[in-house]
Amino acid sequence: MSRLYKFLDNPDFFAKLANSGLLILGDREKHGFSCTENNKKLFSFRLPLSYPAPLDGQAFFEYLNTVQLTDEDDFIILLMEAGRAAVGLYKGGKLIDHKNIRKYMVRKKQGKAQISHLKSKGKSRYGSRLRLRESEAFFDEILEKLFSENYKSISDIYYHCPVRLKACLNEVAEDLKLDLNQFTWKRLATDIKECSFNEFKRVSSEHHYCRFLLKNEHSKIPTIPEYKKL
Repeated sequence: MSRLYKFLDNPDFFAKLANSGLLILGDREKHGFSCTENNKKLFSFRLPLSYPAPLDGQAFFEYLNTVQLTDEDDFIILLMEAGRAAVGLYKGGKLIDHKNIRKYMVRKKQGKAQISHLKSKGKSRYGSRLRLRESEAFFDEILEKLFSENYKSISDIYYHCPVRLKACLNEVAEDLKLDLNQFTWKRLATDIKECSFNEFKRVSSEHHYCRFLLKNEHSKIPTIPEYKKL
């Protein structure tokens, strides 16, 4: 039976795991590593987002020997859902700026964002035109904040949003000649209840946690650290 563990960044555990003799290989897209033996997966884990992503197929012991970590805790958090967003800047682990964005992008009866539909069809009605204008303003405000003086020098953005909203943000940025690739985008591995300030604060420490999925409880690995709340 699989079991999921969540624990704070633990260099001692990582060092013991790397020296366990197991072949643990990197997965860049999943920001982590996995271990397979005799065609059976023993475990996989997602590194804390504060760690750089590994190379595909990179051995874990090699990764630990070459990775460069800093004590800096400067980052941006961006939470998005249709018509609602929360974006904020942390420096030294402390929130120094935050903005909530609310726009009318959802039809009340359907409860879905109409972004793609509005660009190609349905522009004739007032409500549709209004939602399109509000949608454009929604992404404009997010980009205005991301490229403001204090934000644009920060490299890491920890974000959570539907794939289609991220794609729309990219499209608007391209239209405005803004390069979102100047940031390193790292998706938060947690469920978001709503784009509110309380939820924003709740996820602000998520980048310090490792998620470890143990597939085989008989695997010979070091003792997995216990969960501790920051």
